[in-house]
Amino acid sequence: MTPAGRHDHGAAMAQPAWYSPSQGVVSSYPVRVARIARGDLTKADRIRLNGRATRIDEQWRGGLFNGFEYFHFKRAEQAATMASFLASERLHRVVPGSTCAPTAVEVEEEWRRVAECQATALAWARTKKALMDIVQTYRFERRLGAQSYPAHKAASQIVEQIDRNVADPMAHAGVCIEWAEREYREWFWRYAPDHQVL
Repeated sequence: MTPAGRHDHGAAMAQPAWYSPSQGVVSSYPVRVARIARGDLTKADRIRLNGRATRIDEQWRGGLFNGFEYFHFKRAEQAATMASFLASERLHRVVPGSTCAPTAVEVEEEWRRVAECQATALAWARTKKALMDIVQTYRFERRLGAQSYPAHKAASQIVEQIDRNVADPMAHAGVCIEWAEREYREWFWRYAPDHQVL
């Protein structure tokens, strides 16, 4: 089980032939796969990973968001190839700060735990009526030109203001942001500066 993922960030310095604004990027690369990225990859693992993604599609997109590394491709078979590679090469990392590769069972357990945490975070945001405040804070910061992490941090401050008992405000905010981006993609990226993804 590998859940669909999200996006990266970064602005193109020059505009190559395949360049498109934010809405174009997400519509051009609609198929995503996620890698659990709590721990660290070795330099050799990173080279293998990026090399494989490039062999799948030279213009793939990707980035880190909320403890996951996302790979965006144009076609479902490309994402399936990448998901298979991540599993077979044991490239998920579930322990913070560790380079140890987890077993397939540990990865499966982590995906289940993540799904439960995401459901809890979304339920919390809905109960507190904070979902749109969190998402709009992120969108506002991105429209002003902030990169993903500072915008995510600003959104997490909304979580902290509402409930100081939330153990990981960044994770809660990230779940809300990812939900809105997935469910309302066109609206989410409307008016965003060119070439942005999560």
